[in-house]
Amino acid sequence: MDLLTLSLIGGLLALDGTSVGQFMVSRPMVAGVLTGWLVGDPVIGLLIGGILELYFISIFPVGGAEFPEGGPPTVVAVAVGTTMPGPAGVAFGVALALLLSRVGSVSIRLLRRATGRLVPDPVRSGVTPARVVWAHMAGVGLDLVRGFLLTLTGIWVGLGIAPQAAGAWPLGMPGTLTLLAIGASIPAGAFVGSLGGWRKRGVLFMAGIIGFLLASIVL
Repeated sequence: MDLLTLSLIGGLLALDGTSVGQFMVSRPMVAGVLTGWLVGDPVIGLLIGGILELYFISIFPVGGAEFPEGGPPTVVAVAVGTTMPGPAGVAFGVALALLLSRVGSVSIRLLRRATGRLVPDPVRSGVTPARVVWAHMAGVGLDLVRGFLLTLTGIWVGLGIAPQAAGAWPLGMPGTLTLLAIGASIPAGAFVGSLGGWRKRGVLFMAGIIGFLLASIVL
């Protein structure tokens, strides 16, 4: 596992969240598959990323809203989860990502305060195009560093805890997926309800949950 490469990927995904592009590469589903491919286990990457996508499905980084971060935590979840046996890796990876998503939210708030100080004040001094460009690029650079450090720290801490957590997880894969699916149904259900027409969409949502549970039992 190339820790620096994964941390850099986490930094780039942090940029995709709001600072640059917003190409949705930082969505957990995409980030999970990408990380799984990098560490040699795209199946677990898809599984962890897909579960996290349900937890984060209602979260969209728009405007100045404060939101749990999904990209870098997903990188950490898959990177650490693939070092543990099947169900323990999935459960620990998802739990670690949910925890880091809150840490990421706090770091984004602190970053916004820092970048706000970089913006030139036209009342106090003359504002040149070069000064505006510098402030913008400095803010982007700080976000890259923030995502890099969040991913690096998350993987380092996760790998340190993983050996103890692996032996403590009591459920097999079907039970693990069922438990995680039940947890994910709360934010996913709230998102579906916000779209209107609950009865029609509720049937489709429940059909998807039942299909997921049946697939977890078969697999």
